[in-house]
Amino acid sequence: MNTTIKNFGMLILTAGLLTTTACKKETGCTDPNARNYNPDAVEDDNSCETVPYTVTTTDINGVSYERVSGTFDENYTFTSSKKWLLSGGIFVDANATLTIQAGTEIYAADDQTTPFLSILRGGKINAVGTATSPIVMTTIKSVTGTPAAGDWGGIIINGNAQINNGTEAEGEGGTGKYGGSNDNDNSGTIKYVRVEYAGKLLGTDNELNGFSFNGVGSGTTVEYIQAYRGADDGIEFFGGTVSVKYAVSTGNKDDSFDWTYGWRGNGQFWVVNQEVGGGDRGIEADNNGNDNTLSPYSNPTITNVTLIGIDDGDASNTGMRLREGTKGTIHNAIVTGFPSSGVRVSDAQTTTNMTNGELALKNSNVFTNGTNFRDCATFSGDMTNSTTILTLTGYVGTSTTNAADPTTLGSWFSPGTFVGAVESTNDWTAGWTK
Repeated sequence: MNTTIKNFGMLILTAGLLTTTACKKETGCTDPNARNYNPDAVEDDNSCETVPYTVTTTDINGVSYERVSGTFDENYTFTSSKKWLLSGGIFVDANATLTIQAGTEIYAADDQTTPFLSILRGGKINAVGTATSPIVMTTIKSVTGTPAAGDWGGIIINGNAQINNGTEAEGEGGTGKYGGSNDNDNSGTIKYVRVEYAGKLLGTDNELNGFSFNGVGSGTTVEYIQAYRGADDGIEFFGGTVSVKYAVSTGNKDDSFDWTYGWRGNGQFWVVNQEVGGGDRGIEADNNGNDNTLSPYSNPTITNVTLIGIDDGDASNTGMRLREGTKGTIHNAIVTGFPSSGVRVSDAQTTTNMTNGELALKNSNVFTNGTNFRDCATFSGDMTNSTTILTLTGYVGTSTTNAADPTTLGSWFSPGTFVGAVESTNDWTAGWTK
């Protein structure tokens, strides 16, 4: 065969193949919300793997937000380069981790849903801000209108640690089951996180808080958190063993700190700063309201606390209300400004715990309250406690008189041999709190 004719034929064949290839459309998943989305595909091949969450871009007043809904069943990151909008209940499923970068702004939508962020059992949160770049979770109304307490539901962490209201329990507001047998459970890390205008009230005994720690284990790290102007409790513990260091509860309308159902963690450097317009108890401490003797008992160890109350017409406003069978040990506390009482012990079982030394308040100044000590002669008679008035600037100020060394309480505790939470020479609340 003539070589020229042969080569010409091959060229025609090659050109035909190239033309066929060039005309062939790439197929794949064309749904941008699918797990296997192919941005190069121009023809959908019905292979899309749907995910139980959506992230779409929306515009509010000329600003772009990433609107989030559903359940994260894989690792996901809220980056600080974007603003995030939560619509409805946002869940982080078992074996998934939600990472939130320092300085990230997260908003609860105003769209007739009840936004909240819930970490389910086995899931994790990795929200690590800094003093200069805190993570702020608030309501979109702080941008579009007037924010108010109860605009959304806050953060809920559900763990596998022991509780005393059953083997497991359902969180309020349908926020997930919690409880188990692993007191060392790890739900992640939260540092320098401020939650504003949360505490959604859903119904009687069905309320969300600023921070809810439900059966959370001791492997979880929580430091530098603020619950700001919520409609219900600021920070609440439902059983578990999680410990919290450097915590501020400001202007919350119900209890500033609350524990129940067998919480056995530690606390250090806690601040309560009540404001006009609401505030019930600085600390409300329970074991179990249905059966005060259920175990594991609520039995935390807490030191370096400052509780600042306000006389806002609520005659029941108390600094510490210790009741329903709680145990615990509290050192180095300042309690002042509460119109009812500074420290009150209620009911027979709690009184028995106090008498037996299983509920203790020591090395503390309780002063300028309606009644400093009510129904707790054991505390008022303790020579390490005092009603001496201390000079404070807001919640800043401490005393070294009769102070205990927290490091003797366990390796978790930091040095702080002073009464109160915030030294005038070391205001750890500066820069990241309101």
